[in-house]
Amino acid sequence: MKNCFCESLNSAGPMSLSLGADIGGTNIKIGLVDENGKIVARKRLPTDSEASPGAVLEKVARTALKLIDTRSVRSFGVGIAGLVDPKDGFVFTSPNLPTWDRVPVKDIRARLTRLPVFVANDANAVALGEWRFGAARGCVNVLCLTLGTGVGSGIIAENRLLLGKNGYAGELGHTVIFRNGAPCPCGNRGCLERYVGAQAIVDRCRRLLRIQKRRIAATRNQLTLFGDKGEQLSSLFDLINYDYRRLTTREIGLAARQGDKIALQTIEETGYLLGLGIYNAVMTLDPELIILGGGVSRLGAPLLRAVQQMVNRHLYGYNRQLKIVLSRLVDDAGILGASQLFQLYPEEY
Repeated sequence: MKNCFCESLNSAGPMSLSLGADIGGTNIKIGLVDENGKIVARKRLPTDSEASPGAVLEKVARTALKLIDTRSVRSFGVGIAGLVDPKDGFVFTSPNLPTWDRVPVKDIRARLTRLPVFVANDANAVALGEWRFGAARGCVNVLCLTLGTGVGSGIIAENRLLLGKNGYAGELGHTVIFRNGAPCPCGNRGCLERYVGAQAIVDRCRRLLRIQKRRIAATRNQLTLFGDKGEQLSSLFDLINYDYRRLTTREIGLAARQGDKIALQTIEETGYLLGLGIYNAVMTLDPELIILGGGVSRLGAPLLRAVQQMVNRHLYGYNRQLKIVLSRLVDDAGILGASQLFQLYPEEY
């Protein structure tokens, strides 16, 4: 096996179909994809992260077989978060699936009437999907980020999906941006993921809301004396019915689109930190395009703007402006990319 793959995308015959699966901690998405990137059939089912790996894979296999029905399908690609050995098809660990330890995902082949099965880290699958069918189509060097509970990235370098010696390339979320920073489940401290993952964003917003609430309470009596209404509470309080536990990135995005200052400040601070991590990657990889995908990317224009400002401000001395865009595929990138994993291993197909 080579260290990086996919010198070019090969034609595989007239309108042939491939299966792609995106296995997450909450849901499993499976799609039947044609060579133009159209998902002709799909299923979504709950993961049951506490179930045994064998039970989850059996459910995936049964669902896949129903999608195939009588169709002719060339391969089945599976994307999953965590440390994945793409050659042998093992998932060593997965943050979303705590019971998975050295799981031979390729064994699903025996349940799929000998259909070739290929396995990859989910961020690599997303990058392949964006490069094949999305915003990175026609590009040569691309960094694609998946922003969600964690932070992953896939790298296209000189028209190849870069995997590294062990298949672990692209773990941008576990690069350190703060010495002695917040502890990360990976065992390190100060990882990017601990500052720009979904939970970190929610925690940041809660902190700002509590500060605002205390500030308003402290000045209320004084303002009343002068007939001044003073600072208005964030609209987020109404969105979450004053229950901090109900706050998610969805509410933050909604409030930001309405111009809420706390929501916008939350996103701007997040974008600055994300931009810091991206800048370090840019100086290493020199990509022509960066794509922001995953659920957190739904924070939209405010996040994109903050990241662009941070990265391009530091690149000013290099006389260049880097193109950074939001994913156009969002939820489908993982399925689409997984369906194309056969392209990486032509000797096995």
